[in-house]
Amino acid sequence: METASGCAELQKLCDRIHECMQPYAGRVEYGNLRSHISDFDCGDGDQVTNIALVYETPGGSTDQINVSYHHTSGVIKLIDAQEGEQDTTDFGLVIECVQGRITSIPRKRVETLYGEIQRQIDAGSNTAGLVGHLNRMMNSGFKGGTITHHEMKDAMMYAVQYMKNRG
Repeated sequence: METASGCAELQKLCDRIHECMQPYAGRVEYGNLRSHISDFDCGDGDQVTNIALVYETPGGSTDQINVSYHHTSGVIKLIDAQEGEQDTTDFGLVIECVQGRITSIPRKRVETLYGEIQRQIDAGSNTAGLVGHLNRMMNSGFKGGTITHHEMKDAMMYAVQYMKNRG
């Protein structure tokens, strides 16, 4: 993961984030996790480098983990779903948050899948329709939006339980 600017501190941060994501990069159960680095100017002369870790949830919805490094102040902004936007200069905290978000991707994918099952069933989809919908997701050409065989198994077990509990 190479930065456009030559800042040594920023390069260290990018390297550590890359180390965190590398074991999960491109894997379907992690939504085809990948990274993108971009530089921009805030308009006040402050150069900012944004590190986006991008992934998909089942069905193809895209989500991301954003880390922005502000060159003038050395402040790192991390946007987190639970904590909102955090400002820090502590690389360790950033890496800890990024690692936590990465390892939570499979859980978020399953929650999204369960929500889709609920919507399908609540909208009146029968078992055959639901299985067909899940099969299309499993065989989607959109890598991160597909579901794994394990996610399919969990989804079917969840669907049976959800239908049973609905009466």
